[in-house]
Amino acid sequence: MFKVFAFLKRNARLTHDEYRAAHVGYHCGTSRRLRGIRGYTVNVWANEPLRPRLGALAEDIIRHEPAGFLDLWDGFPSVIFDSYQAWITAQQAEPTRAMEGGLSIDPDWTYSHGCHVFDGLPDRPGEFRSYHLRMNEHIVLPVERPERKLTKLVLFFKRKANLREFDFERQVLTAYAPTLARLPGLHGCLLNFRDPDQEAAFRGYYPDTAWWSSAEGYAMRRQFCSMWDGAFELLFDSVDAFVAARGRAEMHVSLGALERELFDANWYVEVDENIIVMPNRDPAPAFYYR
Repeated sequence: MFKVFAFLKRNARLTHDEYRAAHVGYHCGTSRRLRGIRGYTVNVWANEPLRPRLGALAEDIIRHEPAGFLDLWDGFPSVIFDSYQAWITAQQAEPTRAMEGGLSIDPDWTYSHGCHVFDGLPDRPGEFRSYHLRMNEHIVLPVERPERKLTKLVLFFKRKANLREFDFERQVLTAYAPTLARLPGLHGCLLNFRDPDQEAAFRGYYPDTAWWSSAEGYAMRRQFCSMWDGAFELLFDSVDAFVAARGRAEMHVSLGALERELFDANWYVEVDENIIVMPNRDPAPAFYYR
């Protein structure tokens, strides 16, 4: 499986809500037709600040959040493909439009609007800035979505500097993640380690001459990646349900101890999750999947 988070900043002409409408309401109608896509959600940070809603709990579970982190992005799509090869060939057009002669390649399928939705580049017409990053996913608790809107919290974390990457990931997987998954009322828990190869997601997907391969693209990506090493995706009925679950004495103490042992920084972002293509990690079905 090949999973990508693409952190995107809105075009300066749009408000955060206008960006949300443009991304989910229009752009996804194009991008959901990427060839071979097996899962697609769009996560837009919530308008209401999270920290005040956490109350006194915030002082214990938010540590060293990078200043201005939410200024760097407004939303991040999460897309899943079967393999790296499937990912880099995803933009190859395939017949999806019913026309007089039958199912045909849509002549109007284009990404030319992207620079108007996202942070465009005046000196590179049609291009936009983004942080496309490969994520190595572990399903800690399979997501079970009831027929109602859930609250999604993304727990970002940065590895403690004195821990080797292998040891860190092993301890997060074997100690922290299982404890976190025991939180009452949790509807799903996905653990994502950011691939240390910061070019893994755009190499072969974008041309070598595109912004992502430019000196500015490299520098901005390195700066963004220096802030965090991975993220948990957590689904609850509400923020209040999360606060009640995390505030339980035994669970709270054990998770806090592990966070201080493993993370130099850990913080939460509430996002509005939009399911564009329901994730399907099973073997590819023998039909056109969307």
